[in-house]
Amino acid sequence: MTDRRAWLARLPEMRIAYFELADGYSRTPEGVLIPDWDVIGAHWDAFNDWRVRTRPALGRIDIAALGITDDEKGTLRTGVPIRGDYSPPPPARTALFTGGSYAYVYADNFDEIDEAAAAARRWIEANGFHRASGLIEAYKFHYNMDQHPCDCGYLVLNADGTEPIAAPSTHTSPLPIAKA
Repeated sequence: MTDRRAWLARLPEMRIAYFELADGYSRTPEGVLIPDWDVIGAHWDAFNDWRVRTRPALGRIDIAALGITDDEKGTLRTGVPIRGDYSPPPPARTALFTGGSYAYVYADNFDEIDEAAAAARRWIEANGFHRASGLIEAYKFHYNMDQHPCDCGYLVLNADGTEPIAAPSTHTSPLPIAKA
């Protein structure tokens, strides 16, 4: 196991065009989600094919895609931030991602996601936060599409339920990035 550095930043509120996968995970008897990487990989491929074909009107220039796992339902949403005035073509649907304080660890490749997520969970527990979401993968824009660099982490709250990083007062406020 590699020792990985964790960061705390703010993921902004954003509207996303997304695909949803309901059968990408199985559950252990304890209720822990176990990813089926073949099914999840095929889902991402279908989403990326749609994204490249339709070229949706992007809403943020620093995030290429999001993977948002709902631990309760065992579903995965793969999405791309879009402008508020854009209506994506089917089969994509739209939702508002509310954002929040995001504790994350960087993963260089797809096969590092489990390890990065585990490192983020350990860091969250060690620092007195509690998870307020399932795993969120935030993929960044990059030139080499054969690589899959992403930030793997969770929305978090302080022990008293407050946000570690307050929301900016307006959408034009600068975002705090990578606070350790």
